[in-house]
Amino acid sequence: MAKFEPKLLGFLCNWCAYAGADLAGVSRFQYPSNIRVIRVMCSGRVDPVHVIDALKTGIDGVAVLGCHPGDCHYQTGNYEAENKMKMTRKVLEITDINKERLYLDWVSAAEGKRFSEVISEFTETISQIGPIKKDKNFQNKLILAQKIVESVRLRWLVGKQRELIEKGNVYNEKISADKIQDILIKNIYKEFDRQRIITILNKKPSTVLSLSKDLKISKKDIAKYVTSMENSGLVNILNFKNNSPVYTLTEKGGGE
Repeated sequence: MAKFEPKLLGFLCNWCAYAGADLAGVSRFQYPSNIRVIRVMCSGRVDPVHVIDALKTGIDGVAVLGCHPGDCHYQTGNYEAENKMKMTRKVLEITDINKERLYLDWVSAAEGKRFSEVISEFTETISQIGPIKKDKNFQNKLILAQKIVESVRLRWLVGKQRELIEKGNVYNEKISADKIQDILIKNIYKEFDRQRIITILNKKPSTVLSLSKDLKISKKDIAKYVTSMENSGLVNILNFKNNSPVYTLTEKGGGE
């Protein structure tokens, strides 16, 4: 049997990691040729959707490499990258996709040898994990992951994370990094459940009881979700079954 050779994609910061890759080549530091590179002006510009899209097309692993913290050409871009990729790894985890398929690290323009070591280690990690699955079930997991990372609420929380920690909210109350992470993770799980509800309602109208059984979520929590979604215009009541509302997606909900 032929040895599995992973397909890897790297998003490399123009000012540091990409220059480090150049130095690795000039210095003839050896590293696997499995990786294809996209040069970005800043690692902070890499969107979580880009990562999911890469996995959907059959890429086995994605590496995001930027400047070392404190050395960003745009001051805070690598901190933004760290927050985005941490969130994305958590989303991959809860949707049952190996989070190690996404790798974040820092490589300076002077670290050609380190670049070769990072790529070699990442290639070995993905080789051990194995190829990305292309069956419908796995693709549905990726679609679910994409829906979650597209959440406006999550994107706002990730974008405001550093500001809330350092400057505080509108009441000038600073929020600890641990507290922010707790809030973020709770909202990731909420969006996970919400998107699973939308997936079921996209196939067929359902009652709270039916959704509770299908998703193994308490009726109380399902009721909260569908009430919120009804208030947002994502679902409405189609009819009643045994005095229980039967919910269906609106055009707005089905288009999300």
